Amino acid sequence: MTKLDSGAKRPARVWLVAAVAKVCVLCGLLTGTPALADERFFTYIQDADVIPKGGWEFEQWVTFGKGYPEGDHQFDQYLWDFREEMEYGFTDKLSGSMYLNFQQEQIVAQEPGLPDSSKFSFKGVSAEVKYQLLNPNTKPIGIALYFEPTYSGNEAELEYKLIFSKNIGDKWVLAANAIFEQEWEKEDGQTQKESVLEFTFGAAYRFTPNWSVGLEARHHSVYQGSTLNDYLASAWFLGPNIHYGASKWWATFTLLPQISGNPSDGRINTTEHQIFEARLIFGINF
Repeated sequence: MTKLDSGAKRPARVWLVAAVAKVCVLCGLLTGTPALADERFFTYIQDADVIPKGGWEFEQWVTFGKGYPEGDHQFDQYLWDFREEMEYGFTDKLSGSMYLNFQQEQIVAQEPGLPDSSKFSFKGVSAEVKYQLLNPNTKPIGIALYFEPTYSGNEAELEYKLIFSKNIGDKWVLAANAIFEQEWEKEDGQTQKESVLEFTFGAAYRFTPNWSVGLEARHHSVYQGSTLNDYLASAWFLGPNIHYGASKWWATFTLLPQISGNPSDGRINTTEHQIFEARLIFGINF
């Protein structure tokens, strides 16, 4: 393992707070500009809106996670996931995206004599297709279908989403997703298979034309096998978010601590889940 310098042991959340502070300062300078029609009010939940036909959007994702590697409390694990997304509206109902995925992992020993480590890696390329069945602005409920494959050499993943959302006037946005994932990883000549079943729920309230606050909930279950064969662990996450939307860009930030898990280690699950996550998504429209 690569030895870390003493600076790596500083809490990684300091960098996240600094990034969020910069975004908030910029938002404050631009308050009063009109909001976007296709802005995202959540970071862990998709809504049924799609980007307009012919529209382009770039999104930068930054996700921070704090946990213990495979539940081992001798080490603290800090994960930074970065995604760069470019999205295009093919029609007023169909959009597509491409992603580049990267990860920075830091392992910090909590006992003398154990090694620290740091690794930055490319996590592959993802594609996304999203199709709107019902418009959340004109129908009693909005519905969309979502599909995302990811490939990174020795790893592959397929993600399927059923999306529900409703825009209530210009104040409230409600959303819920049902998600199924299949994962394959080749290691030592063998293919490891896992699957995930996830449900997410959210509500956001716009208290000015540009600003909104909300709540996001996430139930995440992990299984061995590609078709939910053998249960491994599950966890509930719940936390607030804040969103700002200007005329050409927007930003949304979510804090999502784990509140319960099974099997539990002091009420939460640490073998398959992070104990705390935070995500910032910043979007620019062209």
